[in-house]
Amino acid sequence: FHWNQEVIGWRKERQRIVSLRTTTGDLSADEFVLCAGSWSPATARDLRLTIPMQAGKGYSLTLNAPRQLPQLCSILTEARVAVTPMGTSLRFGGTMELSGLDLRIDPRRVRGIINAATRYFPAFKAADFADIQPWSGLRPCSPDGLPYLGRTRHMENLVVATGHAMMGLSLGPITGEIVADMLSEEPLPLDVRLCSPDRFE
Repeated sequence: FHWNQEVIGWRKERQRIVSLRTTTGDLSADEFVLCAGSWSPATARDLRLTIPMQAGKGYSLTLNAPRQLPQLCSILTEARVAVTPMGTSLRFGGTMELSGLDLRIDPRRVRGIINAATRYFPAFKAADFADIQPWSGLRPCSPDGLPYLGRTRHMENLVVATGHAMMGLSLGPITGEIVADMLSEEPLPLDVRLCSPDRFE
């Protein structure tokens, strides 16, 4: 693990990546995996890969000591808000804001989540959220809704694994298994041809 390093490019020889260029030096390897979420297209640009992607910003608010703690996860469908109990905490999250790689918090989006929480769960009041620091994160969304998963014909030692949109956490384990099988040249547990990273060329 190399913490707090920024990828600034790649060193290539014909159809192979030799090393990854970072702000603190080059990292060499036999195989490379591109899984940079919403930053994947910019990271792959130097490799001449076409990976169309839009960053879909989501927000969440987590109450550490909620006045009511549901036992089950739920989705407030009309409001597009997910409600997730996490131990003794409760998280309200949602929205899909298309604003590029911008993590700034839009107070209107936060108010929308709070309004939904208090409408669906009358035990909560807007004041319960007054001291909560909103969180935002960028979901990597492909045009067709499918992740990019597989080898690319442009670089023989690169596997792409990105673009899981709102399903990243739940698709992470199977994606990791598929990537491990690809790198080990093992049979894949399922057919991933529809997820080809070259499909939009």
